[in-house]
Amino acid sequence: MKCHIPGPNVKVLGRTIHALARFGDELYLESLSDSILLRTLNAAESAYAMVKFNKNFFTFFNYNYYSTDDKEGLKCKISMKSALNTFKSPTHMDKQVENLEIKLDPESCKLIFIVKCKHGIVKTHFVSILDCKAMQAVYTKDLVPNRITSSYKILSEALNNFQSSDDQVTIEASANSIILRNYVDSNMDLTKIIRTQINVKSQEFESYVIGSDTTITFTMKEFKALLSFAEALTLPIQLHFEVTGKPAVFIVHNGSTFEAHFVLATSKPDTQTQASSTHNTTTIERKRKEIGDVQNSVRKRPHLDVDTSSLNEDSHLFNYIEMPQDNDLVENGKIDSYVHNQTNISPKVNNCENLDYDNIPPSPTSKMKIKTIFKRCFESTFDPRSIQGSVLAENSDSE
Repeated sequence: MKCHIPGPNVKVLGRTIHALARFGDELYLESLSDSILLRTLNAAESAYAMVKFNKNFFTFFNYNYYSTDDKEGLKCKISMKSALNTFKSPTHMDKQVENLEIKLDPESCKLIFIVKCKHGIVKTHFVSILDCKAMQAVYTKDLVPNRITSSYKILSEALNNFQSSDDQVTIEASANSIILRNYVDSNMDLTKIIRTQINVKSQEFESYVIGSDTTITFTMKEFKALLSFAEALTLPIQLHFEVTGKPAVFIVHNGSTFEAHFVLATSKPDTQTQASSTHNTTTIERKRKEIGDVQNSVRKRPHLDVDTSSLNEDSHLFNYIEMPQDNDLVENGKIDSYVHNQTNISPKVNNCENLDYDNIPPSPTSKMKIKTIFKRCFESTFDPRSIQGSVLAENSDSE
């Protein structure tokens, strides 16, 4: 197989490699009589990507250049990291690269990329072939009841409202709109997570056909990867899906030169959890509003709780009780009784007042603590009296 790619199309190929790298760690290449296929699969086998480059994408294309007997094209598998080294900066490739040549010899164990840059600079990359097998996923995209064509901007702006920790997204499609929400596992505490839900009307999409109401859930990582790919090429996204459990197919193409399929496995969300989380959020917000209204309407003053047995020795917690205002007490003639009640303190508080504060033992000084902890550090390391017998050699110092 041998092909030549012009400079502007090299940028498209580079962005394709970077998008596939966000799906899997291995790249499958297959040459057909009229196109070249690039495929990859993630480690969990829940996301599959395939990009097809038609013959008119190349300035020169021969799928069977090195052999005339074999009617089938060549197949190989290479490391995704090796492919990324060839396309390190796809953003500026159209300004730096004039032509790209790809060679695949069945007798060789290398896939060769020859990058011809401006000013006569030529870069040759030899990529080792890991295997000579192809990969194919089984899915359908034509006979599905639900089809949506959307601009990449609408979906990208919707995902900007989600948290970075959200790993799955749920789409609930109905006849008039779709609802995007972050997936919540039934084992999570619904009061400690952030719920995000966005409703997009059918008028916002370029094409909207929903044959049956469906709710699907798929991974967020691969969804963002294909959105970034469509955004880089400024192309719309087509979503084809059936029911829960069947894969959802995202299609990005320009109509003539290439077509990309991104297939994501779907799972059924916990409907009870999703519904209860929305209900609990509404209930919590309503209770918070009621509590806020009560706190604003009642004047509160700090008051030490009389029952100090429930507090720790070092606690300084304050409770809030409703206190009548002085003006109201004077008008109602209750100021005397109010003062009288304030003097009747609980016996526990009176007992605290009768304590003999003069006989409180002082806190241990730092010196006492140090001597207790580092006791042996303050002892003499040498005691002459501990030596038994006569001294054979006296100290040479005069002291």
